[in-house]
Amino acid sequence: MPGFAQNQNVDTLMGKVTTHLQQKFGGPTNALVKVFPPETELNLASCNKLDITVPGGPSSINGNIRVGVKCLQANGWTIFLSANVQQKKTYFVTNRQIPYGEILKAEDLVPAQEFPDNIPMDAVFDLRQAVGRGVVEIVEKNTAILSRHFSNQSVISNGQAVKVLIQGTGFKVTSDGKALGNAGVGQFVKIKLNSGQVVTAIAKTQGFAEIVK
Repeated sequence: MPGFAQNQNVDTLMGKVTTHLQQKFGGPTNALVKVFPPETELNLASCNKLDITVPGGPSSINGNIRVGVKCLQANGWTIFLSANVQQKKTYFVTNRQIPYGEILKAEDLVPAQEFPDNIPMDAVFDLRQAVGRGVVEIVEKNTAILSRHFSNQSVISNGQAVKVLIQGTGFKVTSDGKALGNAGVGQFVKIKLNSGQVVTAIAKTQGFAEIVK
């Protein structure tokens, strides 16, 4: 008696695609994968030799993708399934409390990893976006560094009269000068002092800059 042809179990197929995507994008602890069922009912022959591919072959992705599934057996078939992949992203958190106006250094921040849905939308993902900039509020320890922690508004404008605090070990001197550029909180700005000397200082507040020696 001839055998009856078996149909491919769609749940099994989706499970194999899920496993493939998890392995491709860093494993189940680093990639959340959801494979969506086909939009129409499938009538596919059962297949034990599958070739699963992601068009373009990206090594990282966050969002929706189309996945090709090809049966390599005789009288094989090819379908596409939709899936959503969320990979962990690296962002940065403080390892100490950062006072208002302080300039961030690389050693003030440590990398952390989390899935995108659990990271604030304005988190800083590139260390270069934070290092060398001053914060406009107190940032507590173990807090994600956000773009709103920095001000894009200038507190010193080109040509503005500026007071400059110059301080070091055992001394503190205040001088007057004129700004030679614009700067927000924590940014460097060149200032021509009334003595004629040009110095580079850090903008702290409106019309006030500081040099630490």
